[in-house]
Amino acid sequence: MPNYALLLAHDEHPGPTTEWPAEPGGPCDGWAEWFSTTPLLFSFLMGDARHLPEPVPCSAYQDNESLASLAAPMDQVKARWQWLKAQMEPLPAHWPDSARKNWQQIDTIISQSRRHWLLLDCATLIPHELDSSEYAADLQALRERCLQWDCGADGLPEALQVLKQHPQLHFGWWSHSVLARTEVIERDNDDDWPAWLKDNYVERDHGAWDEGTDAYCVMPLRHPRTGEKLPGENERGNWPVGLVTPYGRWLVKPVEGACGAYTSGGHINVRYPEAREGEGEKSGIKDLNGNWLVPPSAGYLNAYAITPRVMACKSALGQGEDLRSLPGLELLHEGVYNILHNEEQDAFIRALAGPQEAPRMLLLDLHGKPVFDSSRYEHVSDFNAKTGLAVARIRVPCTDDNGEGSCRIHEGVVHISGKEIIPCEYELIERGFSDSPPRVLPGGKLLAFTHQGQPRVYSTRGKLLAAPDIWCPPLHRDLRKNELLCFMGEGDEAEMGMFSIKDFDFVRTGETWQDYRAALKGMFRGLDGQAVETRSMTRKELLEAEDQDWMQDLARMLCLDNADEAAELLQQWRDCVADPDPAELGWDENAEEFDPELMQISGDENALTLYWVHLLAVATQFARFDWKDADGMADTRWLPGTDDWHWDTPADGVEAGLEHMAEHLAARGLALIRLATDNDSLRITVVRAGDAEAFIERLAQAGIRAWSHACA
Repeated sequence: MPNYALLLAHDEHPGPTTEWPAEPGGPCDGWAEWFSTTPLLFSFLMGDARHLPEPVPCSAYQDNESLASLAAPMDQVKARWQWLKAQMEPLPAHWPDSARKNWQQIDTIISQSRRHWLLLDCATLIPHELDSSEYAADLQALRERCLQWDCGADGLPEALQVLKQHPQLHFGWWSHSVLARTEVIERDNDDDWPAWLKDNYVERDHGAWDEGTDAYCVMPLRHPRTGEKLPGENERGNWPVGLVTPYGRWLVKPVEGACGAYTSGGHINVRYPEAREGEGEKSGIKDLNGNWLVPPSAGYLNAYAITPRVMACKSALGQGEDLRSLPGLELLHEGVYNILHNEEQDAFIRALAGPQEAPRMLLLDLHGKPVFDSSRYEHVSDFNAKTGLAVARIRVPCTDDNGEGSCRIHEGVVHISGKEIIPCEYELIERGFSDSPPRVLPGGKLLAFTHQGQPRVYSTRGKLLAAPDIWCPPLHRDLRKNELLCFMGEGDEAEMGMFSIKDFDFVRTGETWQDYRAALKGMFRGLDGQAVETRSMTRKELLEAEDQDWMQDLARMLCLDNADEAAELLQQWRDCVADPDPAELGWDENAEEFDPELMQISGDENALTLYWVHLLAVATQFARFDWKDADGMADTRWLPGTDDWHWDTPADGVEAGLEHMAEHLAARGLALIRLATDNDSLRITVVRAGDAEAFIERLAQAGIRAWSHACA
């Protein structure tokens, strides 16, 4: 969603209970909007040196008590407009027809309004919470902007001269249709489009919705210049496109001839068909209001905005891309490649320069300037916002087992200042994902592994705290309750134990490397080394095997002892077993072996296992996500006790998130239960802490492995 300033006219003085219906005919009208900034004309209409606008709450926001917007009496608004007209007219000769038309439209909207108050809603433009002192200061600064002009003076003051010089940048977009902004702007299916859109346009492709502008990317059914009909899907590559909001604001018009339009870096990137194949696309960059910042006539090919202050384009060197400043177009870096900018993480720009066999890393700020000299690194991961730490990687030449030249990746930890906290000599730095910051363990500790699997514990300041003579197999280089499964010694008799990151103790379990390998093999075949027996069960046999007490216990515990909810879940469960919906169970009805009346079980599985499978299909008390989907887990707030759970460090990885959630639930008398799956996904549920042990025991009867995460 774009940040915007919005003018709304209302019958009553804006307050905490004022209604702002999005449909015309009610107590308010939409006047104008503008993306990214508050245009000068909006501020002028709201107040002057003698009549500053009044800070008021806005009931459109959840916090409807804090002062969020500015309001002005309509008689003052109209008086200021009449004064401005007297200073501006006759209109400057250099104004294009579009600016003159806009001026007349503004005059009509203001002069004909019968409302009593004008509201300026600019809350999304202020990057602070509504009830914060920072928000209040920014709102006051916007209010005091009106001190720059006095509508009782003769002549246009210096502060308003730009209204004459560049009207298209300071007027805003005026239309009553902006009333739609009083509700969230969302994409509709094309069947629900308004007639003006549905009868003349189609989506550029399925789901062609641009979130940066709240706009559809559309194609006209007839070419705007030739009148030709829209061709088939395989022939639309160069067909004109447009970018238009659901309420009719065109940011890119099809008549401009662009074949592509999308937002990035706070701008609209516009592409035109190649003149010759392989030459590169003529392109340009607009601001979010549709004004050219880098026009196509500037000659840059394949141009797009990376940040509000940096653009990339095809390099004049013939290979890679050049980075240039916005809006000045100063050359910052030549011939770079693998450009990456993740604004949801640390917001730095990452790119590679130099030969691909020996690349050097560029780590740049939002203006394209180096954060520090990162040229010795092949890659620097995302920085942790709190610690300022990131994982750095270098490539070191070496000789492989065959005596041939090769290289080895070494990892370390670097501070945002450029100081190397952990030297780049390790095989692995503990973190959530490959690009995550290093995971900070309790006590401000960092964990690294040597190329021999030996754990090394550092402080966040770079002090080596522990270097035990033990090693950790690759499958177990993840912490459980701040402990690592490790081995001391060599060969089959190496002693297995748990290494504590907290106090650095190594507690032997009495087992050996040979025992560990034998147990590991048992995970992939029957304990006797033979193939696991598979058995069949008909649905009739399954219904006859119902264990009413077992089902009632599970339903009760999943519903946290709510009798009504448990009864409803139990009935849904029984209905699913008696008459299953293949879609709910994920069955492929087109498969040759598909038979809903015949099911297979193996090993320790039994009828209860099949009942459990049917429960998973209908119960909503479970959450399932990919093992690396930390963001998905951070959004898991529908489970009991998680509605007020907030985890703001998904970069630490899913395991850290599970520990965080388990601690949150434990404080509320609840337990986080983790359930084994047959793939790399994770499934969790929540029960009352007192039921956790019994719940796990019931699942064990069905051959289902589960454990309380707090006790893992």
